[in-house]
Amino acid sequence: MKLVLSPPGEIIMAKPSQIVLTPFLRPRDEGADEQQMYVAGFVDEEDEPWGTLIPLEAEVVEQAVMGHQTFRAWCNSDGRIQPQPNSYGLFEYLLEKGQLTETPLDELVTKAIEEGRNEPNDDVLDMFETMHERLLRAAQAVADEIARRRR
Repeated sequence: MKLVLSPPGEIIMAKPSQIVLTPFLRPRDEGADEQQMYVAGFVDEEDEPWGTLIPLEAEVVEQAVMGHQTFRAWCNSDGRIQPQPNSYGLFEYLLEKGQLTETPLDELVTKAIEEGRNEPNDDVLDMFETMHERLLRAAQAVADEIARRRR
């Protein structure tokens, strides 16, 4: 606490200035493609860290955070697939940050075929047949909707 001298010579006790600290959790190396560590601590209003930073292994942090989230796959009307968390607030935040990338359905199918190309038939043939049946049902559902809307 500091003392302030007022004009007539009185001594007045000034209120101490407040420091507002906000907790944070950040990647240790923000430029890395894959995080190995995070750091947690407190920052002031100028985003300067205060006190001891606590290092945390990325796997532990990601499991703790994502272990409580549920994601679904969302298919837009133009055939783009995108992850969608059940929490609308998290969805808006990740969408704003550009972290909910959309992938066209045909690219997902092509990638699945490429990934299974060298697998033995015993392991993957039934799965490809199932995918084919599902794609046929999906294509028919889209054709039915187009026909309904053109009537």
